[in-house]
Amino acid sequence: MPSVHELRPVANDEVKIDLSGYLILPGLINAHDHLDFAIFPRLGKGPYPGWREWAADIHRSEQPFIQECLRVPRDLRIQWGGINNLLSGVTTVSHHNPYLSHIFHSDFPVHVLREYGWSHSLAETRSLTEQFRQTPPEWPFILHLAEGTDEVSQRELDVLEDFLPLGERLVLVHCVGLTRRQHERVALSGAGVVWCLSSNLHTLGRTLTADQISALPNVALGTDSPLTASGDLLDEIRLAYGIIGVSAPLLYELVTTRAARLLRLKSGEGTLQTGSKADLIVTRDRQLMPAETLVQLSWRDLDLVMEKGRIVLLSPSLAGRIPKALKHGMERISIDGVERLLRAPVRQLFSETVVNTGRAPVICGRELALPGRALSSSYEPLPMPELRRSAQPDRSVTS
Repeated sequence: MPSVHELRPVANDEVKIDLSGYLILPGLINAHDHLDFAIFPRLGKGPYPGWREWAADIHRSEQPFIQECLRVPRDLRIQWGGINNLLSGVTTVSHHNPYLSHIFHSDFPVHVLREYGWSHSLAETRSLTEQFRQTPPEWPFILHLAEGTDEVSQRELDVLEDFLPLGERLVLVHCVGLTRRQHERVALSGAGVVWCLSSNLHTLGRTLTADQISALPNVALGTDSPLTASGDLLDEIRLAYGIIGVSAPLLYELVTTRAARLLRLKSGEGTLQTGSKADLIVTRDRQLMPAETLVQLSWRDLDLVMEKGRIVLLSPSLAGRIPKALKHGMERISIDGVERLLRAPVRQLFSETVVNTGRAPVICGRELALPGRALSSSYEPLPMPELRRSAQPDRSVTS
């Protein structure tokens, strides 16, 4: 794909942006996250045989860190989760918890999947069939499955089939503990699989292989949360490409068209076609194919992110080309010393987080700051554990 030299945002043909020297890619789709754990550090010292052992261990050994982060109200933490995704070019994210319409409104920095059914895992078998029955048949039904390497995890697919039919409506997150024959059954059924590789490696010491990913017809990539993951969606892409050996073209599909199909998105997400939802990211043109560019990117390389036709992230280097009206309402933030303009209430979120924790927020191990403003507080925060980056659910804290 050649670079695009001109962009007309929103529905205004009179407004044009000169993007000579830049490449436009579709906005990315994160198929699995827990947005309310964005400001948590990576917890636990794996590998564990399964997520239950991980959860029990962190609640026993790392309770002070958990309690410090939980002092920040959930709604505030979810806002940081949206910003965390935005910084890596994610424009649509699947949040594995209830949809919160009072937060995920039109001003939220990224689009959060609304039409879905869900259950945490087979730990909730009492409500599983009822939740599935209440989910409209055209929506995906999402749950964690086989998040472990033990016999309990290996039996989970068989247990699931006692409750629910295995088919295209199901989206199974993790699936690390499945046997070869079980993987084949999942693939033949058309059920979706979400791959969260750095989270798997941290908690379980194992993840799906490149061959297993290639054999799945309905698969997408997700970050999981910073409780267990090692970064953002671009970090996952580079890890999958450089360490696991998944091809660049397949990875491109896992965060665009395949993710859109798995989550049953209907507005052209993951594409740059006429009439599709105007979700896109802009980066310097490296004279490479889009997939080859994507597997090299980090959050520092993104100069503009647009969600539904509105500019939601902007770098200082590109800001001079953007008409003032299109930047109105954006606020500055510094991430590890790199400045960005975001369409989010950054100052308010920052100050409220400091009030609750006594320290500046950290997401994915990256320190946030307000440019030109130093944090002054007499509060002595707890020393945070090593920030190798990762997270999980809010039932106190679970995977």
